Amino acid sequence: MSLKKFVLPCVAITALVSSIAWAQLEPELTVKEIMNAIVTPTTSTIWGAYQLQSEEEWQEVENAALSVIGAANLLSAGGAGEGEVAMAAEPDWQSYNQQMLDAARQVLLAVAAKDEEALFNAGNDALYPPCESCHQQYQQR
Repeated sequence: MSLKKFVLPCVAITALVSSIAWAQLEPELTVKEIMNAIVTPTTSTIWGAYQLQSEEEWQEVENAALSVIGAANLLSAGGAGEGEVAMAAEPDWQSYNQQMLDAARQVLLAVAAKDEEALFNAGNDALYPPCESCHQQYQQR
């Protein structure tokens, strides 16, 4: 058996098992817990980043963007609070979440280029609007 004939089915099986396992996971954190513990501190790091001079400062912003991506993955399934899974299935929720995810990816590109203007634009033009819109629509639920 060639390596290609062996590897491709293994990759397909691994992907299928991973998607099944992910679909069976029950949220353990509420949306508020995810927001307070992950999203708020990391977005604050992104929005507060300017005049970055050291590798450590850029790394902190990169870690914040990666954390936002992780939080977006969690939020796409909702939270453990009452009605939060159903809320996360709503098209607006999914749209805001996808916009947050896309903005975090823009932050990563800006960090890779060490481009503060691109970082500023990603944070303010791409990340802030979906956060604010989502809060206006969902925070009181």
